[in-house]
Amino acid sequence: MNLSVVIPSYRCEHWVERTIRSVLAEGVPERNIVVVEDGVFDATSQVVRKTGARLVSLQQNGGAPHARNLGLAQVDTPYVMFLDADDYVENGLLGGLVEALERDAADVAIGPWVYHGEGRERGVLRQPLRMDNGERIFHWIIQAFFPPCCIAWRTEAVRTIGGWDERLRKDQDGELMIRALIGDLKVAVSTQGNGVYWQHDSPHRVTRAQIRDVMYAADIVFEQLERWVRKQADHDGNNAYALPLGRVCCKNAWVAFANGENALGARWSDRARSFGLDSKGYNARSALLARFLGIRISSRIKARTGAMYRRVAQR
Repeated sequence: MNLSVVIPSYRCEHWVERTIRSVLAEGVPERNIVVVEDGVFDATSQVVRKTGARLVSLQQNGGAPHARNLGLAQVDTPYVMFLDADDYVENGLLGGLVEALERDAADVAIGPWVYHGEGRERGVLRQPLRMDNGERIFHWIIQAFFPPCCIAWRTEAVRTIGGWDERLRKDQDGELMIRALIGDLKVAVSTQGNGVYWQHDSPHRVTRAQIRDVMYAADIVFEQLERWVRKQADHDGNNAYALPLGRVCCKNAWVAFANGENALGARWSDRARSFGLDSKGYNARSALLARFLGIRISSRIKARTGAMYRRVAQR
């Protein structure tokens, strides 16, 4: 298989062997699996060596994006996947992703995935939809993201857009995908197999990042989206993507308010207004709804009710 798999591993001796074995079972040769041990803290190196996978061992922790970029530098195959050390793949996912990349001459392929983990039931299978890049950008941010365990890239394409942003501690994969979509990389979709996004209670999980890290990543993505959206205006100044970007800002305002970051929430609310949404409902009071229903559900409710109000106003 003309695919390499880069696995950044941070304190993952309990999961990384399962991750590697799942890749081997999909037909990827040992030499095409690159595990980057991001700091020596446990027995990860011993576990990796017995699988036959290649090991790059860093004495100090440099962060997952740094580890992924180091792994990417080792890749000599046309395609690459970045698989977290606690996730795994199954049911022919990798073959399906490579087939989709080759069939569509694409730069990135997205496949199905499920949530699973310690103390929880296996989630429903989530299938990627076919849509253009503009639609996918806002669908990804507001409604349905897809984790690295179900995504493969054309190696030169991910290198061309600069690889992983090493400044980020949170939402690194989302930022990379948004950058790819803004850069008009071609996306293919596969329905074969699935990735498993594994959940567990380790205190070292990246998903436990601080709210300031979340907001910093959101700022980086917003700056890229703002430039892209402003370029989409037609000759009359109309812009189909202004309101969707406003909804992204609203969602980020809710995240900030729900975590007690009122100043950040106010800044995101101001940004939302600048893209055509008024502040009604997008303030500190929204935090209560966000806490009860979750950010994604509550933001969808607001987006739908906002659309309803606009339709009524136009009658």
